Amino acid sequence: MFRSAARRHTSCSLRRSVSLGAQSAATMMLLHKRGSPAVLLPEFLREVYVGQRTGLLHVTQGEQAAVTFRSVNGEIVSGSSTEEKGRLGELLVRQGLLRRAELDRALVIVKTKKRRLAPVLRELDLVDTPTLEQALAHHIRELLLTALLWTEASLLFEDQELPDAPAEDLTLRCTTAELILEVVRRIPGGGTVRQGLGNLDRPLVAAGRLPFGIDRSRLNAAEGYLLAHADGSASARSMIETSPLPVADVERGLLGFLCTGVLRYGSAEPSVPRAKAS
Repeated sequence: MFRSAARRHTSCSLRRSVSLGAQSAATMMLLHKRGSPAVLLPEFLREVYVGQRTGLLHVTQGEQAAVTFRSVNGEIVSGSSTEEKGRLGELLVRQGLLRRAELDRALVIVKTKKRRLAPVLRELDLVDTPTLEQALAHHIRELLLTALLWTEASLLFEDQELPDAPAEDLTLRCTTAELILEVVRRIPGGGTVRQGLGNLDRPLVAAGRLPFGIDRSRLNAAEGYLLAHADGSASARSMIETSPLPVADVERGLLGFLCTGVLRYGSAEPSVPRAKAS
């Protein structure tokens, strides 16, 4: 489902210039909320990706179920789950890519040396690099969509310093921008999407260029419409109301683009809304 991403993507993203000092208490409070993941997850993913943050995003349901995503300068590079069936090793075993005995062997190294599973599997030649990169992308997507459907959860982003050895991170066969668009496309209910859009009476402005990993040819009709018409001259509301496409599709496309930085709200007053086409 994901297309291959060029390897330069990881190395470039790791070199982004970002201030990663200790965050203020006020900032941390903004990154710790409880509620519906369908509402909060896009908000947190936007904060991580657009803000180019390095750290851990924890999504916790109740006292036991939890998933965690690790990001480096805004790019999600790995995911983990407290539930056994949601772990990367179990996914590889289920897909027939790894034997149980091989997984157990790798986990001994993971636990004793406190390392991540993916680079250990690569070093032991238990899974080849292209297959492992694809599995990592599938694993992260699976965890995101699992958390998205939880009724209520606690979301916390924990800032961290840039890791000493980022070379341990593999190049995913997808980008975080792709993952965010996929999550937003799968949010259940139009009302939930609307909650994340904010004030629609502001003009929409497109970024100078699409983020790495977003292919114009792979956008759906609503996303293409927004990209073609967001020039700062009309409000988000007027664009939604005058679009020939279903309102729910345009709203979902708008949220995805806001979360990936493809579109942003301008500060100037937009022009008077156009009459809806007959």
